[in-house]
Amino acid sequence: MNHNLLKQTEFHSFHWDNFSPEILQAHKSVMSHLGLNVQYTQKNIPHGQWLDEVMAIAQAEVIAIIEPDLIPLNIDIVLSAIEYVIKNDTFLGCAQVSNHIGNATHIFASPAFFFITKTCYEKLGRPSFMPNKHGDVAEALAFAAEEKRIPYHTLFPTRYEKAPSEGCWALASYGYYGIGTVFADQVYHLFQSRTAENIELFVKRCDELINNTLDISAFNNCMSLEKPSYIYEPKKKRKWYSRLF
Repeated sequence: MNHNLLKQTEFHSFHWDNFSPEILQAHKSVMSHLGLNVQYTQKNIPHGQWLDEVMAIAQAEVIAIIEPDLIPLNIDIVLSAIEYVIKNDTFLGCAQVSNHIGNATHIFASPAFFFITKTCYEKLGRPSFMPNKHGDVAEALAFAAEEKRIPYHTLFPTRYEKAPSEGCWALASYGYYGIGTVFADQVYHLFQSRTAENIELFVKRCDELINNTLDISAFNNCMSLEKPSYIYEPKKKRKWYSRLF
């Protein structure tokens, strides 16, 4: 393990006080298994506000965010992510689109598994991570990077376990993902961690990872040419002028 890369990085994770203690403990067990020293914050504030606070006081060369319902499947992807952002002075995250606000074609680096250098954040103009009418949490960083022509990297989904209750989510024209999505075959993100069924699923996957028995080969293929039977369709917002008639 390249301990120098880890020494150059501070790891953070955030949750509210109503977050599942079972998921949190399973997450901590995996982080310990991988040798990652994660600073956990429990605070009932918006996710984007917390990210702004983290960036304001960060001391390390690289700031890494690992959400508590997401686990790297090996230490290599963590080290590769750190090395990539240092070498290119940029940021990296799992690919996401803002389907819920009608911005479904703009792929950006989500702050679920997210690495950024302090100097890159300065180059971007220190944009807020808060969502706005143009994008979701952290999407403003992607817009700033694109405007300033600063390349960044996204990890694309490769497999998922099952469809959410509202249907699989589309990632622009790339494919679909859902509950228990694996990005680049190396990062597992549960999503929708509130239900008992999903809590049990995450704890099981964490135990399997620690015991070296995790097998993702039977998961659904995100890039399959066969569309899922049930796909999430966001509600269309009425144009302001339609309310006049």
